[in-house]
Amino acid sequence: MERLGFEKKWVIVMGLVLGLMIGWAPLGLADAVSSEKAQELQKVEAKAEEAKEPEKPTWNLGADFLSQYVWRGIALSRTAMVFQPSLTGTYKGFAINVWSNIDMNERNPYGKASHRGFAWNETDLTFSYSREVITNLTLTGGLIYYILAGNNSQFNSVEIYGTADYKLPWFNFGVSAYREVAHFPGTFVQWYIHRAIEIPYLVEGMNLDLYASWSAEFSNDKAAYPVFDSAGNLENKFYQSLHAGYLAVALNIPVGKYVVVAPKVQYWYGLGGQSTGTLNALSWDAQHNHILGGVNLTVNF
Repeated sequence: MERLGFEKKWVIVMGLVLGLMIGWAPLGLADAVSSEKAQELQKVEAKAEEAKEPEKPTWNLGADFLSQYVWRGIALSRTAMVFQPSLTGTYKGFAINVWSNIDMNERNPYGKASHRGFAWNETDLTFSYSREVITNLTLTGGLIYYILAGNNSQFNSVEIYGTADYKLPWFNFGVSAYREVAHFPGTFVQWYIHRAIEIPYLVEGMNLDLYASWSAEFSNDKAAYPVFDSAGNLENKFYQSLHAGYLAVALNIPVGKYVVVAPKVQYWYGLGGQSTGTLNALSWDAQHNHILGGVNLTVNF
């Protein structure tokens, strides 16, 4: 009965997010029809401006202040806030990103050594290339190198990935696949929908960002993703299961020309089956559902 009640709750939450995404559809279509010519003119003018000046690299510096660090449904922090700075540079479709996680009071129950307090425990380097291959369809390929603190992992990790993103009238839909090629062999697949709803009548450039995703993990490493039976006993199986769902809402508020402040709320939840026991076992707080919040600060230059 408890599981049934939980399933109803996340179905309701997911329905609300999807309703917000689709609820603006009629208005969005009406606006698109009425302003189609104006948009086409703007595109022509924008291309003319681009032709005058050579394309330049763009950079943005960002930072998240969150109540918890959750990665693909797995809680990698507990009891304290985390600080996650990042730097991204893009040029002609190529992008490089440096991202880090800083735990204000790390308490890893699975760490090799007992440690509490401030800890810079992860840095990720991402290299990617994106290209719109046909109208509204963008393909991205890249590599992520995870540099992990020795107390939390004996090895670093490397993934190659690809994403196909298609822009529909009301929202974007995409599918991504990540393949671990170093020490934790496995494939992570994620599909998502995303929509940004403009709210210009409050602050120019402000929007409500809605995101929902679901995932599956096909692990080839029994230690990386342990599997448990209904009684909680460890099984000698590979983890091949629906994994985690994710809902996120962020309000992007421009502050001047270069700065954006975005309060946000996120909800991670297990998709049942093998995922419940595995997420409980891997999460530092021994939970498979997580609600967290915080704020993001981004500076574009």
